[in-house]
Amino acid sequence: MDDSPPPLTTSLRLRLLLSLCLVSLGFAAQQLGAAEGETVRLAYKFQPNESLHLEYKQDMKMSLRVPGLNRVMSSQTIADKHLRVISVDTEGNALVEPVIDRTRMTSRQDEDAESKFDSDDGEDCPAEYRPLLATVGKPLVRIKFAPNGKLLQADSVHGGAAIAKDIEQDPTLNFLIVFPEQPISVGEIWKDEFETTVQLDKTLKQGVKIRREYRLLKLNGSRAEIELKTVCLTPLRDPKLEMQISSRLLNGTIVFDHHLGQIVSREMRVENQVINGIGPNTMVSTVMTQSERSVPKPNRAKRDK
Repeated sequence: MDDSPPPLTTSLRLRLLLSLCLVSLGFAAQQLGAAEGETVRLAYKFQPNESLHLEYKQDMKMSLRVPGLNRVMSSQTIADKHLRVISVDTEGNALVEPVIDRTRMTSRQDEDAESKFDSDDGEDCPAEYRPLLATVGKPLVRIKFAPNGKLLQADSVHGGAAIAKDIEQDPTLNFLIVFPEQPISVGEIWKDEFETTVQLDKTLKQGVKIRREYRLLKLNGSRAEIELKTVCLTPLRDPKLEMQISSRLLNGTIVFDHHLGQIVSREMRVENQVINGIGPNTMVSTVMTQSERSVPKPNRAKRDK
């Protein structure tokens, strides 16, 4: 086994950025007949040509231990982005385009020099980040959502075929809360269970059952706070499979203003340790945090597309 784990590849950076940006994006929500202490029904209310602008930050620290070598890798991603509602049909289903307006990324291994990327630097950015640069300022996918947040369809835009396929096939990439059809009250729990996949080898995949458990924690004036816990229901006896699934098990809270019908913030965290995930006698410890908040004014990418 090679005792020098390679740095994060550009393709991995791209998938992490796009997937995490999609996983973490919020959207406007409508609460019908809501008042503190009452039972309420939660649903999304989409408006044509409406945009929701967000600021997103992710910090990740990964410690790798292999025989004879310890390594620490850290990275940070900061993104300005927005969701644009293209259209809404008579049933309330909305066609939505997520767009990254600007992104800044830094990464470092041990005491090596820090690698930096800012999409506003244009073609002056390091060559390894240019595939990321090509994704900024334009939509890659167009997604159809039902009023309760269920993902109905994802189509490619501007060469985003692989991303669209991933979104349709992997429910963990749905960035909306899937609300229950029935009214709920403070303290009540609802669950969203689905199957995602892990890669066994170059050609074989295995289905893995995931549960997202939501709880309406409280209503404080116009603010509603929802707790999210994500668990894997399928026993994973292979550490390599555990490595693949662990980053998808997000836990945290979502706050939205049920009077304005808009997501206010998200705070998510993943913390895990996998033994033998990259080979015998190895250990990988990961701590990842994500934070996001809605902003009234957009931060557009400077480059023309």
